[in-house]
Amino acid sequence: VERALAPYADLRQGTIASVLERELSMLVLADVGRLVGTDHTLLEKWVSDGGILVRFAGPRTAQDTDDLVPVRLRKGERNLGGAMTWTEPAKLAPFPEASPFAQLAIPPDVRVNRQVLAEPTLDIGEKTWAKLEDGTPLVTGAKHGDGWVVLFHTTANADWSDLPLSGLFVDMLRTLRSEEHTSELQSR
Repeated sequence: VERALAPYADLRQGTIASVLERELSMLVLADVGRLVGTDHTLLEKWVSDGGILVRFAGPRTAQDTDDLVPVRLRKGERNLGGAMTWTEPAKLAPFPEASPFAQLAIPPDVRVNRQVLAEPTLDIGEKTWAKLEDGTPLVTGAKHGDGWVVLFHTTANADWSDLPLSGLFVDMLRTLRSEEHTSELQSR
């Protein structure tokens, strides 16, 4: 994430409280799992006031998460060679027309080996911004107050997918943080 955004954004690292002390348009969390106490309270208010929270899954998220995700998640993960498995790494499907990523080109070589699964719901389609060829969500997003919560259902590094090694990853993150896109998100 840092290498993808560094050329295009002012990046800050620290505790949630310290990062939120200054104005911020987007906050990225990699496999935090469950946010509790003050961290949850601060983030919930910040998102409700118009912030964009981007989260990435991983082993902690697969075991437990909080309500600052766009969809309910199943416990555990779906992985290559495991329970709820694929026989080979999964490819990305074309982006849905309503997705903020709809205009991005998908490289044919991006593969996903693991993901956290969303619970099926009636509105899962409208919250799915990127999916795998089998239709399972790879990126979901939902309005939360005046802001947005976005979840990449895979890791922010190459542990579960090679997406973070691709130019598409950079383009997806830039799309989420761009001023033009933020306005578009707010009007959805």
